[in-house]
Amino acid sequence: MTFPGNLPGISMTDWLDDFLLRSVLAGLIMVTIAAPMGCLMVWQRLAFLSDTLGHAAVLGVGLGLMLQLAPIVGVLAVALLIVFSLSRVSSFNSALSETTLAIISHTGLAGGIILVGLLPAQTVNLEAILFGDLLATTPADLLSMLVTTVVLLILLAHHWRGFVALSVSREIAQAEGVEVRKLQFLMYAMIALLVAVMMQVMGVLLIAAMLVIPTTSARLFSRGPEQMVALSALYGLGALAGGITSSYHFDWQTGPAIVVSASALLLLTLAVTRVQNSNRVSNPGNLPRP
Repeated sequence: MTFPGNLPGISMTDWLDDFLLRSVLAGLIMVTIAAPMGCLMVWQRLAFLSDTLGHAAVLGVGLGLMLQLAPIVGVLAVALLIVFSLSRVSSFNSALSETTLAIISHTGLAGGIILVGLLPAQTVNLEAILFGDLLATTPADLLSMLVTTVVLLILLAHHWRGFVALSVSREIAQAEGVEVRKLQFLMYAMIALLVAVMMQVMGVLLIAAMLVIPTTSARLFSRGPEQMVALSALYGLGALAGGITSSYHFDWQTGPAIVVSASALLLLTLAVTRVQNSNRVSNPGNLPRP
């Protein structure tokens, strides 16, 4: 989507007052919740689950529109149904195998595209569903994102120690009195809710990228869980700023531009850490060079 500041008849004041403000606020809300959730997902190796739910969200959009409901209602219904179905399998971990998730992911995506294709052309923008449309954020979208993010943050704050213990070891979590199965299901339900929110900003194909890439960058420098969350948020802010800026100057789609910016920051971080590691090897013990 083209920035309105580049269109004739729209003043820069209008653009700054309304259009860009909503986009930036939506991006900030996304970064706020993506940082802690992304860290938990990386620790628990659940990145592929978010990808699966994101792809299957297309089916939810199609079902919601066909039933004349809000797309987010259909997305939540499909995502929660998948999570609940997986939780009923006797071996929960085997249900999360890459093969099972891949089947669900591609079946949901294919079925959703078929349903969306049956709808009138003016009903839905498939490109916005797949890749997001941050610049088209409405006040209603902003409100729903804010409410959902607050709910997720409250749940994270209340169960943070249990989530971290579960990320380290199921046995340790059980020894600390954590109800592992219930907490796991809560985690997966929160991921489903997160997918429904982030879909409006990043699109179903790019959700996992914004959860995983900033977290991976932060992991290279972090010395503890909370520090990793904070650094992940900073990397997310950098990716957001880079994506919106490049989208404005080069007329790129904002969602993909944000992901490319996040990847560029990851490559820069890898380069810096490699230089630091090579310096430690060449100068052991941090002794001053002659």
